[in-house]
Amino acid sequence: MKVISVVGTKKTGKTTLVEALVRSLARYGRVGTIKNMVTHTVDQGDTKRHFDAGADEVIGLGEARLKVTRDRGDLDTALAELEADGMDYVVVEGFKHSSLPKIVMADIEVTNAVRRLTISDVDEAVVEEIVGMVRGMEEYRAGE
Repeated sequence: MKVISVVGTKKTGKTTLVEALVRSLARYGRVGTIKNMVTHTVDQGDTKRHFDAGADEVIGLGEARLKVTRDRGDLDTALAELEADGMDYVVVEGFKHSSLPKIVMADIEVTNAVRRLTISDVDEAVVEEIVGMVRGMEEYRAGE
């Protein structure tokens, strides 16, 4: 499984780049994503009511399936889950403090930056260049 993280501050184009990378990588295999949602509250509304009643997991079904658990988990656990699910590629949005290779979409200092971009740099050629780079990366192995 090949893994790349897209990091930056708010409104710098992270999600736009993630969408483009996923769309392109999907031509070569199965793609999973992980999004850092530390400020996104899922314990509200009906989900919170289910948890308050004692549920350990809530699965929402509709056009997709969403599983919410009380376990906060961590990036390594999420990557291991996607590896076990047979993903060929994972695009991570956020987690700027991780040791993952990163595409940086802002003027921030991070470790393992492999490319720096602004949203105005992102076009089809740049996306394909990054996809080629990702496809050539060493395999990520959960727990190593």
